[in-house]
Amino acid sequence: MASMTLGGVNSYINNYNRISTAKHDTIQKISTGSNYPRAAYGASEYAIAARLTSNIGATSQSVQNTQNMASMIKVAEGATKNTIEGLTNIQARLINAANDSNANLDRQAIQQEINQIISQIDANAYVQYNGMNLLDGSREALTVAGIDGYRNLELGDLRTQALGLTDSQGNVTIDATTVEGAESSLKTVSGVLEYVKNLDGEMREVLDGGLSFEASLDEATTQGALLQRLEFQEANYATMEENQLAALSNSNDADIAKQITNLRSEQTLEQLALFGMKMFNLNQSNVLNMLR
Repeated sequence: MASMTLGGVNSYINNYNRISTAKHDTIQKISTGSNYPRAAYGASEYAIAARLTSNIGATSQSVQNTQNMASMIKVAEGATKNTIEGLTNIQARLINAANDSNANLDRQAIQQEINQIISQIDANAYVQYNGMNLLDGSREALTVAGIDGYRNLELGDLRTQALGLTDSQGNVTIDATTVEGAESSLKTVSGVLEYVKNLDGEMREVLDGGLSFEASLDEATTQGALLQRLEFQEANYATMEENQLAALSNSNDADIAKQITNLRSEQTLEQLALFGMKMFNLNQSNVLNMLR
């Protein structure tokens, strides 16, 4: 009799524990929104979800890196456009200064204008992003990290000395005070422009020590192309992240409505198990009373 009683109690207790554990698992799935909140719910599925979550984090950081680099390139591109505008104005003033009808005072005034433009061009080279100088040659190669590797971006050195507009002492090398000086400067600019068009592949090497309107133009073109690549890469990363999130959702997201239904069913079964245990105890008590 004692053995039967003990066996019956164990059966009810085991059933109750099984239902209680199932209810706890369902509550955990609902609270986390995941079908596999722990490896115990499915080791392989949990590992897949963990890898997807890790990949999503890496992709999200790559999106942020790309956005930051795109913002940096936009700042550099804006300063480079200002430099191009300044060099265009210098060309126009040199053409004016080469006109033999100008008096010396006129050429001196033109030279002062050129000096001011060159000063502004030099200031453009020190444009900053997040405290970093972009176009002064101190960071010619910028590196952005992404999940597909590293990308180097050349911003170049647009200081007036590097462009050949000033010497090592900061003195302006462009001369508009005489017809000869203006013509010589124009020949230099025209020669560099023609040479760069013919030798585009050697552009960087050729322009290291020369006066370079085309160097700045090339910088703007290069930065614009890089910016387009960054924007395209950002879109790729965003699409990749969306796909990974969708894959994670399909494999790992819990069906909340289904889990709530399961929870209600398990709560009902738990109550029935408790009721069964009480009835079993009551019946055993009644039997004992009858035997006395």
